[in-house]
Amino acid sequence: MSTASAHVTTALPAGPWKRRQVRVLGWLAGFWLISDLGYYFGLPSLGVGMDYNLNPMPVATFYLFWSGLAAIVFWPLYSRWNADGPFPTLRNRVLAALIWTATFALILVFLHWGLPALPEATWPADLGEPPDLLIATPAYFFPKTVEIVFQQLLVLALIVSLSLDGLPLRTISIFAALLFGGMHILLAFSGIPPRAVIMFIVAATAFGLILPRLILKTRFGLAAAFVLHWTFYAAVLAQARIFGPHIASSVVG
Repeated sequence: MSTASAHVTTALPAGPWKRRQVRVLGWLAGFWLISDLGYYFGLPSLGVGMDYNLNPMPVATFYLFWSGLAAIVFWPLYSRWNADGPFPTLRNRVLAALIWTATFALILVFLHWGLPALPEATWPADLGEPPDLLIATPAYFFPKTVEIVFQQLLVLALIVSLSLDGLPLRTISIFAALLFGGMHILLAFSGIPPRAVIMFIVAATAFGLILPRLILKTRFGLAAAFVLHWTFYAAVLAQARIFGPHIASSVVG
């Protein structure tokens, strides 16, 4: 998982730029919207539960399909990512492979030793059904990891597209924040309380703001983006287990 730095290319005239970006944004929003609607309504209609702990393989397969489809559709953008920059993507494949391997080794360490070391999940009956993140088992993080990859692919396509058109980093950051934060509004369909939906929207918006700088201005930004994204869920889970159900109810539902 390599990343890179430069955000370069010749800007397109205003007319073609607008048409191209409307098309790209439409595809990205459509991918995210249809995939989320498929998760919230399509899977249950097929008799597949949405709980990551109880249905890790079906949910992971669902997001693996969407990840593959995104990679196919947006490959022309990925293939041009930093092609003219000082650090072409995956130029050093050995180092990229080491980063990828180390990242997943750390994930396995957390799942094998860190997660079992956390306090047992508790959730009073008066708070309703416990959120699946609070009672997460190692199986939870299998579909969650594939979902994160899917979301990263979509935001990466947006960032690369805007970068190729020569937009300033600040503008790209605003677009990324709007896409990443806005699409988390669909969490309202998940059944978690509005305060939890708002928390995830705020966190996703803030994450979207820093993603372009990570991906376009640092050598290993994509790896850092993936790690930050994955760590967010691990951190939310840890604080919920450590500080108890009433704190957890305000954060994870």
